[in-house]
Amino acid sequence: MVQHLVRFLQVGGVAFALDAGILWFLVYQIGVPPIVARGFSFIVTIAVTFVLNARYTFAASIKDSSKSRYILIQCAGSAINFAVYSALVLAGLLGPLWALVVGSFLGSAHNFLMMRRFVFARVTDRPPA
Repeated sequence: MVQHLVRFLQVGGVAFALDAGILWFLVYQIGVPPIVARGFSFIVTIAVTFVLNARYTFAASIKDSSKSRYILIQCAGSAINFAVYSALVLAGLLGPLWALVVGSFLGSAHNFLMMRRFVFARVTDRPPA
């Protein structure tokens, strides 16, 4: 499980860079409105992380993995992240950066545990290749 977690976090780092890069390019180089650009960058990032998590993190077959569950889990994790962030900032408990850290941690923990259980469950007992 530790190897899976380390690989999951590595994929998360790649995902963040990809997401931010696409967002920056669309907004600042092409002039796409930020909300539209964020929607596009999110969709591309979800598709790429599905493949990376399937093959690299969990050594699973892309064909045999549940794409719809993956998308739902990613959306739920994003909702958790945003809800925790918003609650902490609006309640004045943490500043934006610390709230981002806490929200990201909880959203990522949710995603990892749910993916391991419901998307790539058949391979979680095997160590990654």
